[in-house]
Amino acid sequence: MNADVSNNLTELDTRWRAREQEWARRLGRLRLGVEPLEEQLARYRRTTWALAIVPGIIALMFLTLFTVFGRPDIGLVVVVILFVPMTLFPWLGYTKLKHRAAAYLAERARFEDERTRLLDASLKTTTTS
Repeated sequence: MNADVSNNLTELDTRWRAREQEWARRLGRLRLGVEPLEEQLARYRRTTWALAIVPGIIALMFLTLFTVFGRPDIGLVVVVILFVPMTLFPWLGYTKLKHRAAAYLAERARFEDERTRLLDASLKTTTTS
């Protein structure tokens, strides 16, 4: 019975290593095991804010310039074509990365729970023998 639990534990660890390699690939910029994912996401969010504010200021300057010369409609078109994607895509990337990190943390918690359950079962069979 103890060997069966040990085999299940070894198999679980092997499957988790493979899943963790897959998650490392899917998480891209986030590095597993280096520092907490929450800190990495916070740093990425600050960078995303910078990538939104700087083009926003430049877009406002373009809109002001075109408005001064009497063509705010052209300025608005320039802003929408050039600067909205510069602001939108980093936020979409951050949101996608945040959801992937949450999914990884949930899967890791399920792995830890299963591993703890198997270890407890192993300890129970050892103490009853």
